[in-house]
Amino acid sequence: MQIALELVPKTLDSFLEESRAHIRNFPKIVAINIPELRSVEIKSFEASEHLLKNSVAAIPHFRLIDRSLEDLEMKIEKLVSLGLKQVLLISGDPPLDTQNFVPSGVKVPQAIKHLKAKFPQLKVYAGQDSYRQSFKKELDYCKEKLDSGADGFFTQPFFSEGILNLWLEHLHDVEMWVGLSPVSVKSREYWETVNQVVFPPNFRFDLEYNCIAGRRILTLIEAAGKNAYLMPITVSADKYLHALRTF
Repeated sequence: MQIALELVPKTLDSFLEESRAHIRNFPKIVAINIPELRSVEIKSFEASEHLLKNSVAAIPHFRLIDRSLEDLEMKIEKLVSLGLKQVLLISGDPPLDTQNFVPSGVKVPQAIKHLKAKFPQLKVYAGQDSYRQSFKKELDYCKEKLDSGADGFFTQPFFSEGILNLWLEHLHDVEMWVGLSPVSVKSREYWETVNQVVFPPNFRFDLEYNCIAGRRILTLIEAAGKNAYLMPITVSADKYLHALRTF
């Protein structure tokens, strides 16, 4: 099992230092995932460029709702020249202020096909979300992405072993980076209202229980021959990694 760790850059130098420290202290961490967030000044492309120039493996996220295929290709081409091996494409949500916003119209399957034609050596991943629509619709959408050339999926976090097992069964021969994230009492409402997550009845929202549940899910991931994608949103990455540590 390999692990990708999601980090959000505050400054480029501190981001590089933090990334190196986590990779050094946790050898199963093989790459740094960098989300593309409107609220963050340093964008995924910039942070990835800085890591790659300093020999740290990066997995940038690219939000397609406000990006043309030409812009996507241009940025990917530069990163590939610096050693980029893999990228994650997401649809993305519109900004809160939509008054002057014009969506690009670029869809994930379309962008996957475009990038695989231009950069056949690049691993292009797409997202998987167990909660945004029915199981069948999401599975069909995953198959559409695979048919377009996707190399696999980065999933939204799983909190239920039962739901994870269902997806492992249906995507048993597909590369997966299975999401894992701690949820606090304060962040619970966000997960339930925005991401439509349904937590197991016995789920608790303290770090200790999150890590107990997380270790069980990591065991399933490893047994299935998949990889893990850690998103320590509510706590520092260092605190989460040491509390979760099974690797």
